[in-house]
Amino acid sequence: MSAIIGLLSVLGIIVGSVLSVKAKIQHKQKKNPLLLTGISLLLFIGAFSFPSSSPTLEFDNDSVETNEQGIATIEGKTNEKSELNVEGKKVKTKNGTFRYKVTLTDDQEKKVTFTATLGGADEEKTITVTPSKAFVAFFNEEKQEQETIKKAETALALAEDTPTQKNYDEAATLVTSLTQEDLTRRLAIVKENVPIYEAVELAETKQTKEHLDSATALVDKATLNKDSLLRRLTVVQEKITEKEHTESLIAAARTAVEKAEQEPTDEHYNQAITKIKELPNGHTDLSNRANAVKQTLASKKEEAKRVAEAQKKAEEAQAAAEAQQAAAADQTPETPAPDTQGVQEMVLVTPTGSKYHNHKCGNGTYTPDTLESAKARGLTACSKCY
Repeated sequence: MSAIIGLLSVLGIIVGSVLSVKAKIQHKQKKNPLLLTGISLLLFIGAFSFPSSSPTLEFDNDSVETNEQGIATIEGKTNEKSELNVEGKKVKTKNGTFRYKVTLTDDQEKKVTFTATLGGADEEKTITVTPSKAFVAFFNEEKQEQETIKKAETALALAEDTPTQKNYDEAATLVTSLTQEDLTRRLAIVKENVPIYEAVELAETKQTKEHLDSATALVDKATLNKDSLLRRLTVVQEKITEKEHTESLIAAARTAVEKAEQEPTDEHYNQAITKIKELPNGHTDLSNRANAVKQTLASKKEEAKRVAEAQKKAEEAQAAAEAQQAAAADQTPETPAPDTQGVQEMVLVTPTGSKYHNHKCGNGTYTPDTLESAKARGLTACSKCY
């Protein structure tokens, strides 16, 4: 637009000048030609004094390359009065020139779009920022280091949460390859807490008062997860108390079973069963031993019943023999003695004894037998019974 106005003003100056010369030659008034010339001159000056209403935008280079740190500087020109923006951010200009720095965050090239605005009109251009080889190498090295740091932080966080020797060793392998003071400091704290954590684990496994006391003394010095460790020791204490109570019940039940085994009576058997039922999870061995006592009692009762029956039969036979002998004694001498061969005197014998008895005498299994048979076996009369 300013070019058109400039051209018209030049023409006006020329025409005004010609008319002024002609009026002078013809001795006419030259007011109008001079006015035209003046106006045209003012328009000419104005056309080239005011900036263009159309924005312009130029770059010094079609593309730029970053330095080793991934930074590139874009330089260019625009209208002095234009407003320059890049991705929504205003760019400062000086006399129409500008410098804008771009920092790449990866090893890929980046398109940067500039927009120049003037009088409601826009001019937009894009320039490519290319990563240099030095930056690509630097970026890959940094990327690898960041990945190592990330792995080290992950391993260290696990070691801090669960400070076992294994977790510490894995974190130490990664942290010692870095120059990160914070990670090194945190690793040292983990190392101090490893024996504390192991002591708690040992107390949980062994569940003894000695291990509990040892772990408690170490936990007082813990700098990692102290509250959690104290809660775990509280659980250990509860289990130890429960274990001691159970052991006490088992000991009482064992004593009752042993007494029932030594003196197998119904009373002792019932006491043993009562103690076994008090055990939280029962006790297979003690239950089997109690059942054995029960069977022994049953056998003894059955044996006692058989012995009682045999003894009763023996006593009845003995009474019959004695009655027969008394009747024979009452007879006169001239009277022949009655035939008593048909009546056999009965005695009690044991399977392994060397004596025969006329009643149950001491412990053992007694069975009835004839006196003649007992003597034939070599048995002799019991001095207590006869």
